[in-house]
Order: sequence, then structure tokens, then C-alpha cells
Amino acid sequence: MMISLAYSNALGGLDIVPTTDDALTWLDNAISISLFTDARASDDDLLPDGSQDKRGYWGDMDLPDKQSLGSKLWLLSRSKITQETLNAMHDYLTQAVQWLIDEGHLQAINIKVERDRATQQGVGDPNRVNFRLDCQLNNGEWVSVFRAHDITNGE
Repeated sequence: MMISLAYSNALGGLDIVPTTDDALTWLDNAISISLFTDARASDDDLLPDGSQDKRGYWGDMDLPDKQSLGSKLWLLSRSKITQETLNAMHDYLTQAVQWLIDEGHLQAINIKVERDRATQQGVGDPNRVNFRLDCQLNNGEWVSVFRAHDITNGE
């Protein structure tokens, strides 16, 4: 038995839950950590709150060449959801999970990003962007991982 990171509607974020110990659980955890840990902003990144806080993960100090674990999704937290925002999100997602290919954990990753649409109940969240990561395992099999990211839509 191991623990996993799972989205909790009650918390509105990730929670720790018990799960089985397998390769897909490891992949799911690796993707959650990669996407929802704040990567350090570059000098030329526009910070959403106008502060000088570039965030980042304290464990980055052990990474070579100023690499940073995580994603820059947080930089979009106050963006309006436009095609430009969706494109930036796609780029940040790609950068955040590239290490899974570079280190030989996956053969490929295809990412799809889209604004939340109305569900069967007729309600969509206008401040949510959904993304799907189609991951090709080393045995050639494809698995999909779904995530969402809330932004304030410029408000």
C-alpha cells in the first residue's frame, strides 16, 4: 500500500489518500507533483500579483543548471482565459512533465488543454481549464491523466 495525491472536491485541491502500489499510481503522483508544485519564475516572467516573489520549490537548490521542479501554472492565476492563456498553459504543462520522457519513465506525452464546458447538469465553471495528458508507457500502452486548474479569469 502507498499513498497517492487525489483531487478532493471538499478541499478544492489535492489530498493524500491510500492506494495500491503500482506504476500507474507512481505516474499519477509524479504528474500531480510536477503540475502543482510552483516552479521558480524566470527573470523575464510577468508575476501575477506584481510582487517580486518568484516562488519556487526549496528542493530546487539541489537541481543542476537552475532547473526548477514543478510548473509555472501559478503565473496564470489572474489571467483571462483566452487562446493565448490556453497556449501558455500548454507550454507550462509540457515543460513541467518533460522530465518524465527525458529520464525514460515515458516514451511520449500528448497534452490537450481546453476551457471547462457545461457538464451533463448544464453547469460549467468559467474559471476552470481542463487538461488531459495522454502518456505512452514504455511498453507502448497509452494511459490518460486528467487534471483541472482554476484561475480567477482576470478578476
